[in-house]
Amino acid sequence: MKTIEANIILVEDHVIVRNGLKEIIEKIGPYRVLREYNNGREFISELLLEPHPDIVIMDITMPEMNGDEVMDYMNQQGIKIPVLILSLNEEENKIIRLFRQGVRGYLYKNCTAAMMKSAIEEILRCGFYHNELLAFALKTSEKPAKKTDCELILEKLTQREKEFLKLVCHEDEYTYEQISSMMGVQPRTVDGYREALFDKYSIKSKTGLVLFVLKHNLFDHL
Repeated sequence: MKTIEANIILVEDHVIVRNGLKEIIEKIGPYRVLREYNNGREFISELLLEPHPDIVIMDITMPEMNGDEVMDYMNQQGIKIPVLILSLNEEENKIIRLFRQGVRGYLYKNCTAAMMKSAIEEILRCGFYHNELLAFALKTSEKPAKKTDCELILEKLTQREKEFLKLVCHEDEYTYEQISSMMGVQPRTVDGYREALFDKYSIKSKTGLVLFVLKHNLFDHL
């Protein structure tokens, strides 16, 4: 499959890291780094400059204006440029919130060049990158096209699994212990719902569950 060409913007406050990223990105594919910025405020001040980027690769923790604030601004302005986050932050709830804000992909800064290439390619082709979601996409790609992914998934969920998923994805970010109390079941029963969903859809974490629901627009149907 031919690699898609792309113009990319880098938003990263560490110059050495940014220079290294640029070198790697322009080696791994037909990609060109259009512009580079030290922080979110510099980036949004030139957000509408042409040519427009195909992807923005951005750090989260930056001076003056961080990645969260940039995403809020882009949402307020209705700007839909795909954003790939590259960060040291491994806090699960933080990653979930970023995807809720519209981030299209998330990579840790210790990722390989091959992982970076995969993330860029998947965002360009599919609009979304997460390795657990990709594993599920491979499973569903061979299923009949008569029904949507959402419909196919809902058919395989029990009513209690739907209740569990809705609580997992709630904006109040309930813990598994809180979910067991709200569902009126023992924690081990909630563990059972979680493990059954992990097995069904090749998911490995709470983050994966939330992204799974967001990607396939399940929340309003649960």
